[in-house]
Amino acid sequence: MRRYVVGVTGASGSICARSVLRHLSRHPDVERVHVVLSQFSLQTMSAELGKPAKDEAEGLRLLMEGEAGGRIVLHRPGDMAAAVSSGSYPADGMIVVPCSGGTLAAIANGTSANLLHRAAEVTLKERRPLILAFRETPISLVHIENLARAARAGAIIYPLTPAFYNRPQSLEEIVEHFTARIFDLLRLPHSLGKRWGTA
Repeated sequence: MRRYVVGVTGASGSICARSVLRHLSRHPDVERVHVVLSQFSLQTMSAELGKPAKDEAEGLRLLMEGEAGGRIVLHRPGDMAAAVSSGSYPADGMIVVPCSGGTLAAIANGTSANLLHRAAEVTLKERRPLILAFRETPISLVHIENLARAARAGAIIYPLTPAFYNRPQSLEEIVEHFTARIFDLLRLPHSLGKRWGTA
């Protein structure tokens, strides 16, 4: 059974975080999902999902949209003693979705100011998959250099950009396709979305 860490930052893209968390928490191969919500993620998800999230627990409930989420463990961003802050904890990878420019900079430069940064640092040093669902436009040279630095350190950069070859009919289809590609990168079997060359 697998264990993953999901970090959610204040960049736009709360619906993508919601999709990843909901599908991970339902997956038969996943035993545990550790979640870290950044301080600013609460403001963004309140704006994007239409309901207030005053603290991390409310934020998680908003993301899970009423689902039980029994496999999910929520950590406060200031809890630097959490299990996922150590390489000895047996996690199988981490997704930062969405990943802001500030979080990218912290990860790329190894400056861990909170648990989300530290969990990503641990993921890189233990050579586990780290997927950064980067969400900033336009991209500055600072972003480009930090993206390159993170990629050289072993991170997988997966910008939040939609695919159109599958001719999505709704926002939900676009988000599901994004989640499907995340699962592909984690080598998690799934039946989400539509693949190129299939009906």
